[in-house]
Amino acid sequence: MPRKFRLPRADILYLNRKPFDDVDFDLPVEVCGIKFRNPFFVSSGPTTMLLSQLKRAAEYGWAGASCKLTFDPPPYIHRRPRYGWDPTQHLLYFTAEKRLKLDEACRLIEQARKEIKNFVLFSNFTYSEDDIEGWVNMARKFEAAGAHINELNMCCPNMSFNVELAEDPTKAQHKTGASQGQDPKALRAIISAIKQETKIPLCVKLTPEGSQQHLIAKICYDAGADMVCGVGNRLALTQIRMDEPGKSDIYLQEEQGMYCMNSQWLKPLALRDVYMMRRMVGPEPVILGTGGVTTWEDAVEMILAGANLVGVCAATILYGFGFFPDLFRDFRKYMEEKKIAHPKAMRGKIVSKVTTAPELTLYEGYARLIDKYLVAPCDNACPFHVPAQAYVRLVAQERFQEAYEQITSKNPLQYVCGYVCNFPCETDCTRGLKDEPIRIRAIKRFVMDLAQEKGWKPAVVKNAFHGTKVAVIGSGPAGMTAAHELARSGYAVTVFESEKKLGGMLRYGIPEFRLPRSIIDLEIRAIEELGVKFITGKKLGADFTLESLRSEGYKGFMLAFGTQAGNRLEIPGESDKLKRYYMAIDFLKERQRGNDLEIGKRVVVIGGGFTAVDAVRTCVRRGAEKVYMVYRRTKEEMSSIPEEVYEAEEEGVRVMYLVSPVEIRQVNGEIKSIRLRNNVLGVTHDGGRRPPEAVEGAEFEIECDTIITAISQHIDEELQQMGFRMTRWGTLEYDEKTGATPRIDLVAAGDASMGPATVIRSIAEGFNAAVTLDKKLRGDQAYLDYLPEMHPVDPKVVIDRNPDFPLKPRVPERMVEAGVRKSNYEPYEHTMTREEAVEEAERCLFCGCGVGCQICEELCLTRAWGHEESYVKITPEDCVACGICIYRCPNNNIDMVATEVSPKNSSLAGKPKVIKDPAKIKIWNIHG
Repeated sequence: MPRKFRLPRADILYLNRKPFDDVDFDLPVEVCGIKFRNPFFVSSGPTTMLLSQLKRAAEYGWAGASCKLTFDPPPYIHRRPRYGWDPTQHLLYFTAEKRLKLDEACRLIEQARKEIKNFVLFSNFTYSEDDIEGWVNMARKFEAAGAHINELNMCCPNMSFNVELAEDPTKAQHKTGASQGQDPKALRAIISAIKQETKIPLCVKLTPEGSQQHLIAKICYDAGADMVCGVGNRLALTQIRMDEPGKSDIYLQEEQGMYCMNSQWLKPLALRDVYMMRRMVGPEPVILGTGGVTTWEDAVEMILAGANLVGVCAATILYGFGFFPDLFRDFRKYMEEKKIAHPKAMRGKIVSKVTTAPELTLYEGYARLIDKYLVAPCDNACPFHVPAQAYVRLVAQERFQEAYEQITSKNPLQYVCGYVCNFPCETDCTRGLKDEPIRIRAIKRFVMDLAQEKGWKPAVVKNAFHGTKVAVIGSGPAGMTAAHELARSGYAVTVFESEKKLGGMLRYGIPEFRLPRSIIDLEIRAIEELGVKFITGKKLGADFTLESLRSEGYKGFMLAFGTQAGNRLEIPGESDKLKRYYMAIDFLKERQRGNDLEIGKRVVVIGGGFTAVDAVRTCVRRGAEKVYMVYRRTKEEMSSIPEEVYEAEEEGVRVMYLVSPVEIRQVNGEIKSIRLRNNVLGVTHDGGRRPPEAVEGAEFEIECDTIITAISQHIDEELQQMGFRMTRWGTLEYDEKTGATPRIDLVAAGDASMGPATVIRSIAEGFNAAVTLDKKLRGDQAYLDYLPEMHPVDPKVVIDRNPDFPLKPRVPERMVEAGVRKSNYEPYEHTMTREEAVEEAERCLFCGCGVGCQICEELCLTRAWGHEESYVKITPEDCVACGICIYRCPNNNIDMVATEVSPKNSSLAGKPKVIKDPAKIKIWNIHG
């Protein structure tokens, strides 16, 4: 890939008294009998007018300076400097600039010659009258003052050109700068006269206007000049004020001016001019290259194009002198790596190699996507790989239906996720490194609500129905997902649910103030429309067995019955006979069954997960006066999300960290208090969460009349006795990646196998288990395939390539006030408005490849790039290998395949030959 430059940071260097002791600045270059310490000199007027500036430049290792600009007689444009700077285009521009008088310049040369050693001093002057003697007089005075080289300024600051181009050519009575520099007769006469009267080398700084520097350079050499200096700057218009045309954007300047343009954008023009001069005059004449040089790479290019010395101008204005040590260090490192003994060994290397367009050797080929699954961190973090970047960016573009299509391409249960997902996508959001993560879940909920309003339906891609009977045991998120996928794969799917209503833990474990029951019902109807059959109120073991289902023709089974039994505390005083002592899962389920379990006024809930938070918030709504949630680790180790804990605290819940229960105190079966101990976190040895360790003697008591335990769950004992292989945690033994079990016709997913987890992880597990069952039952005819392995882009790289993006906080949540919401079970978080969703989505940095970035697709000349689902793709046969997509891809995820030499006539070239064998693919390396 082409190199991407970083700008110098001289301000950092200035903070260090000795930042470059390791740099050896001696790389001697001799031109016309003048010895330079190294090939680099300062060629900027504003930074070479004072002795202090020249001393500073010498301290930082520069080999010399062109002290400019001197006019005699004093110029008619001689004003205080006014500069403009456009960092987006690396463009420095000005109209006015201060000049030196002849006596001032001579004193500067004299003082510098005395006080600065090993530092070459150029005079730099122009005469603004018509007689040649004026030029000669200035040259003599500078030679007498001690200048090493006299430099005729036939370019900068384009004084008469400024008036000619900006206003009226007749007002430019004095021909200075570029005006005289383009007159061959005047040049010959001035150069010849000065060479006759002076002995020091004479350099001519050429005019950039007219793009004929190479021709003027030849004239200068023929007239006796010892060296020429190329110039890149141009006179032009820029920064036209659209709000007030004619007004200036430069501080303390009223009107629009004709600007002298400088800095990095000039480099290609400067390189061209140096190359053309070298080609015109041959290898021996001395050429000084200037124009846009800012980095060591720029300097190398300038020498390769033919320069003996390299002048740096605008960069010293923008960054000071202090970036030079770094530049020179890297310049020498390049030479060492390439085994280049001296800059002259690489001078002009490209002159004989630049080839005209008709004679270029081109190759046929096509662009290739390197990694289809190079995704944003948010997409990768989601266990189900829902394309968050895609739908967020589409919302930012107000393409809401397309956003809906991206969300529902990962059916099912995405509406549910819009309410209760624990949003790992937001945890990994790149923006979180700079300000705040994007509210991805809220954006999804906005889209899904809008879809309901508009009546949009998901597009479900289905296989032909083959009717193989499969049974899904459990209708939670894992079971529902598996049923959906198996149904669209052509199976006859029946879902068995032990409760009277469908939804599993979505309905019976999550309170309605977090997840409206209408949303669950909507998702179930969508799955039912695929032909899935539901049987409720039937429990495995009690009402049917796998063997009974086999006898009915079922060929495969998916176990997703969850973990329905809570884990006990195993502490003194714990007993099933205690009044108002419950497992949290039972407490929540009974409410959904219409049977609220009795609670007292002071409730303690033990645990730090989602179930614990749901339990304490339910107790608040049930009217408990004091509700405590006690957790053995710190807030950072909680499996619940911080937002929900904070919302519970807003509602009056007291959360206690680093405490564990040690005893329940009771009298005649009535709970009176719970004894707790303080913990500290120990050291982890396996990379997991730090274990809590008891603080000896640090115990205390909380008065309470109700205790609810939420310290994980397991499969109930009846199901454990059915012959399934179990883990020591009371869950099904299975393959975590595929859901496979030791039985060929049996897969497992969700809480039943992995233990209590999140909705989105259960969805992902249900999907993979469905894939496994499909492959086991159908073999080569299987329709489903596993989720691909994603490869996230490095968020730090994304930040580096967007260093200046403005900080902007997330759009704030809008919620029902805590004092109001805790008195009812209504949903309390408001859906985003259209304006809020768009504003929030616009914060996305579109980190990864695929929909949401699509730069390649947008700018492809032949429409070879497109997308499928959320991934970009290319049709190689339609690619003309122009290369633009490679340069523009922010993730460097495209390369170029070379096939054969291209014919000289493009009309003879057909469709590119696409190479199918990976071993035969030749990737074109732009660096050779």
